[in-house]
Amino acid sequence: MKVTFTKTAARRYSVYVERDNAPALAISPAPGFDVYLPHDLLHFVAEAEFGLDGGVFGDLAAGGNARIFIPVAKDLVAKTWRRNRMKKPRLPDGRRSEELAGALERAWGARRHGAAPPPELEPLMGKLDALAERWHELPVGESLTLDWPRPERRRH
Repeated sequence: MKVTFTKTAARRYSVYVERDNAPALAISPAPGFDVYLPHDLLHFVAEAEFGLDGGVFGDLAAGGNARIFIPVAKDLVAKTWRRNRMKKPRLPDGRRSEELAGALERAWGARRHGAAPPPELEPLMGKLDALAERWHELPVGESLTLDWPRPERRRH
């Protein structure tokens, strides 16, 4: 699965998800813009690095829509929303993903001002530095694409 984060305006971004085993999805505008580390980019890093397959991106890799992504193919939109109404998608790692994304954001921000990050997050600071630099330098209309680190799977 490939996830593309695109700066769409001065303080807006979108997320496009290309999957081998399920239709492509997108969200635009995506929530939580930041000039260095947008909220969904932090979710991606948290879930990828801590092995959370029941969070936003893990659900997408399992063929779901994480409750907020919309199919790119217009003919699938109604079907997706109907399925969501009939059976509410669950994100068992959703809260943990949110907590980790917040912790990463706070640790990275505090580190920029001289504070040491918590030891369990220290190994990720270099990765966040590199992503933040790449994102910050992107002009509007340009994208950053990341590969989900685990294979796509089917929901059980």
